[in-house]
Amino acid sequence: MAAITTRTERRAVFDVLFSALLFAACNIAWRFGDGVALGVIAFRALFGAAVAALLGWRVKSASWRQPLQTKNGVIAVVISVLGLVAAGTMFRTLDGPLAGLALASLPAVALLVRDRSGRLATYCALGSSVAAIVGLFIAIEGESQSLTWAAAALAVAFVAIDVAGMRTTEIAMEEGIHPSAFVTCVMVCSTVVLMPLALVTGSLGDGSVIFGSIGAALAVAIFGTVGRLLRAESLPAAGVAATAASTQINALATAIGGIVIFGDDISLASLVATLVAAALGATAVVSAAHWRLRRNPELALPLEP
Repeated sequence: MAAITTRTERRAVFDVLFSALLFAACNIAWRFGDGVALGVIAFRALFGAAVAALLGWRVKSASWRQPLQTKNGVIAVVISVLGLVAAGTMFRTLDGPLAGLALASLPAVALLVRDRSGRLATYCALGSSVAAIVGLFIAIEGESQSLTWAAAALAVAFVAIDVAGMRTTEIAMEEGIHPSAFVTCVMVCSTVVLMPLALVTGSLGDGSVIFGSIGAALAVAIFGTVGRLLRAESLPAAGVAATAASTQINALATAIGGIVIFGDDISLASLVATLVAAALGATAVVSAAHWRLRRNPELALPLEP
């Protein structure tokens, strides 16, 4: 039993941390193309459904309709669809510092869920938020950032939806819903909702959406769908707060990608703060997975093939 617990613990830690890197790749990919946000998000959902279905077929998962057969599964799917829309809209429309500030606050807000992960993981999750927020304030100091009420409301909504999505997904996984079936269901439902809206609003009529942004949507679909799958299956083992703390690794990789690919500027002080936040986030994930699985090995069941 000890060997099995240790193996699943390592698997949970790897899945959470690797998913953070995949989400960072998504953040960078969202910046390509000039298409209307709704159209790009609709294409992302369509491509994501295909990727998720392929992954589900390879692992012989349950039908994508499985999550719709339980109340908690339906709630998790609905909130995840809203989270997909919020994430795509935020990264397509908000200034980088404001979007980063929203990401940085995720671990602190996730602690309100009271999902027990141990004292060390809790302190590290909170510390990662503090360090990341300090780094972001240093990064935007002296710059003229246009902050509107609508932008602030979107950032707050994203944080609330993302934390709620983690918690409801965790509950769905604990009830036995297969991670691949869940992610496929989210992508299919997102496509069914978003494609008609994009057509009605004319978001798909702009050639820049279909040609200029289709590559970004495909990249986000691949990275994001695999990231969602890894995060969904590891949530029960790692917990909401620790999984949220891994977003600081997401923020660090996003910042580095912006510097290398887009030539973004970042001060040494803000980079150090981001590094500290990422280290604390990784520590929270490792500590939480160890703490939770030692006390309840059954939380690792979604990790089993």
